[in-house]
Amino acid sequence: MSLEAYASAKRDEIHTDVLLQARQACYKARDAFYSCLEKHSDKKPTEIGSVGLLYPTECKPSREDYVKNCRVSW
Repeated sequence: MSLEAYASAKRDEIHTDVLLQARQACYKARDAFYSCLEKHSDKKPTEIGSVGLLYPTECKPSREDYVKNCRVSW
């Protein structure tokens, strides 16, 4: 079987396990970020307002993980 024939046969295959793992990673990162926000909600947000979302600096690592693991559309 040529590479082109193999690629065209596998093009529409959906890897549900990969999608599931990606969603689970996203949910875990999201939950960690929101948990950090709740934990540090009494502190003043110190991020620059023109950048977007304001959140305490303690939550910056969990926010970066959240952005890295979650698609914008999710």
